Amino acid sequence: GTVLDDGQVGHAVDFDARLRLRGTGKALASAQGLSSTPQAQTGVKVYGVADLAIVKYRTEGASKTALHTGGSGSRLGFLAGEDLGNGWRVGARFEAGINLDTGTPSSTSGNANRVFSRQAYVELENRELGALRLGRQQGPIYNFLPDYDPMLLPPMDSWGVLTTLGAPVPGRASGTGKSSGFLINPTTRTENTIGYISPQMGGAQARLSYSLDEGQPTQADLIEASFDYSTGPLKMGVLYVRAGATPGAGAVAATEAVSEFALGLRYQSGPVQPYFSYVRRDATDPTRASGGGVLNGNTETVKLVGAVIPVSERGAVRMTYGQYDSGNADSDATSYGVAYTYQMSRSLMLMVAATHLTQDAAGRVPVFQSPVPAPGKSVTGLATGLTWRF
Repeated sequence: GTVLDDGQVGHAVDFDARLRLRGTGKALASAQGLSSTPQAQTGVKVYGVADLAIVKYRTEGASKTALHTGGSGSRLGFLAGEDLGNGWRVGARFEAGINLDTGTPSSTSGNANRVFSRQAYVELENRELGALRLGRQQGPIYNFLPDYDPMLLPPMDSWGVLTTLGAPVPGRASGTGKSSGFLINPTTRTENTIGYISPQMGGAQARLSYSLDEGQPTQADLIEASFDYSTGPLKMGVLYVRAGATPGAGAVAATEAVSEFALGLRYQSGPVQPYFSYVRRDATDPTRASGGGVLNGNTETVKLVGAVIPVSERGAVRMTYGQYDSGNADSDATSYGVAYTYQMSRSLMLMVAATHLTQDAAGRVPVFQSPVPAPGKSVTGLATGLTWRF
């Protein structure tokens, strides 16, 4: 079974650093009567997550009770690898997201035809040089979240609520002058992507990726770059993202390039373990305006602070507070989240959580799958659920 890193309970963490398949490959080779040379040390790991929560939402004039993901998101994955010798390995991953309440595909980024919707890539890795990865990936944007979010329950915490702003595909130009969320959010995956992951050197690690537009007039190319540094319990990181301009086609308007920047800090020691992150988008709506420029060139930001408070060997209180400063008038929002998580084992987590969002008079930000509130109205969510990794 898979093993969770400390501080990554309840989130869709990347398994690469932990599932190298060396032992699995050796066992398979022996069972099949294959040579024990490095070239024969090939294996396939099947893994998954079953994640479901019961959630109650309430806003003025409407309420909703639903079953949906509470933490990491359910999935079924296949991870293959072969030791090539001399420090080289080749591998591939095929990972399908699943809505456990309905059995339908999840994490499709608006494309219902995706089968392996979470990840699908091939990778060539060298122990000293790093890894080159090609395909649909959870790149620097996605991997920023589990490092700098203390709550790790995206439907309920401030990180997920204020960076997605309820948009089904956050970070895309709205064409209305209004915000549709940030590219830097807990759901962003990229396709047609060439990614590089450096080896860890003295606590430092870099990630870089480029996603091609493949000549599609409504699809932006995307550059992502991150740098993280760890020393003892302290970890800090920066992330830069740039979506290129698009010429548009038909009813889809042209867009100008847009950039985002994020900073994260965490300290995982002591009775209270603090976290901080900051995200800035340089244009609220980069849709190209008829008279030149963009429809809304105002910046928008999210500032988040939070903490993890261990209360027992297996239990922890997690909390976040976030402030969204909108590029639109009277549309700022504030979010609070608190949760208690309990590790029944290293693979099974139980949780209860609550969130509350307030906003200015023109704001209509929902909380995950809550009803869309009337302008300026608050939203509350309560959840309890479990996440089992196998």
